[in-house]
Amino acid sequence: MAHILVPTDFSENAYNALFYATRLYPNEECIITLVHSFENLFSTNTSRIDIGRNEQLYDELERAAFDKLDTLKHEIKLDSEGISLVIDMVTSAQPLYKIVNKLIINTNIDLVVMGTKGSSGIREVFLGSQTVKLIKKIKPVPVFVVPQSATFQAPTKVAYATDLKIDYAQYPLEIIKEIIRIHKSKLYITHIYNQMSPGQTVETNYRKLKHKLEDVSYTTHWLSSTTKMEDALGVFINEHDINLLVLMYHKSGFLKKLFNKSFVDKLSFHSEIPLLILPESL
Repeated sequence: MAHILVPTDFSENAYNALFYATRLYPNEECIITLVHSFENLFSTNTSRIDIGRNEQLYDELERAAFDKLDTLKHEIKLDSEGISLVIDMVTSAQPLYKIVNKLIINTNIDLVVMGTKGSSGIREVFLGSQTVKLIKKIKPVPVFVVPQSATFQAPTKVAYATDLKIDYAQYPLEIIKEIIRIHKSKLYITHIYNQMSPGQTVETNYRKLKHKLEDVSYTTHWLSSTTKMEDALGVFINEHDINLLVLMYHKSGFLKKLFNKSFVDKLSFHSEIPLLILPESL
């Protein structure tokens, strides 16, 4: 049984992420933990003098948050008729990443699904939003990032974009295999390079990656690009109707470029498809 954590601020993009989460395991019972942090409201209104008032405020904000979570729970249940869901609710005045980390450690969370503002807020999304802070601060679990403007499609065409700079013998790719199994997905391994032929390190890591994926079907695409890798990747995604892009977060890798302004400005394909961000380790 998969256990998915979904942070929410009760916005439209947060609901879009929740809707996506309910469809990841459509034929299996799934636990979804809804998480809301009222840290900002509490810290803004906290009195440094009246401690009693602070306790009363905390109780009021906690009650209000649980009421909203309960409404959200019933709404998603109605929108997910026929899907077996167990929905838990957690709220606190702690920072969101601290709540999430505690839940990951104590309740065996398998993955996090989180919404973004989509194309209209893409710069903010990748240059300092809650999404990026969460990815950088939480314990290593896979994170799905779902744009607000994304219309749900089952992840049947999955592209894993990699620079092949890491030793795949160390990194689990089970979440990709799970997606392929559940949704009968087609997997595209894409490597973008500027030189005429890949180096020895790339070849070695590619063999290790193939070994990791020996029990699933996939095709490999070596994308030679003399321009920007984001352009080549965007073209590939559009040409193959990709509906889930997978990247691995590691310090010297491809995903790091998502925090570069010039890359973000051109990341137009992300406005319509979700990202699955894999951690370096689990």
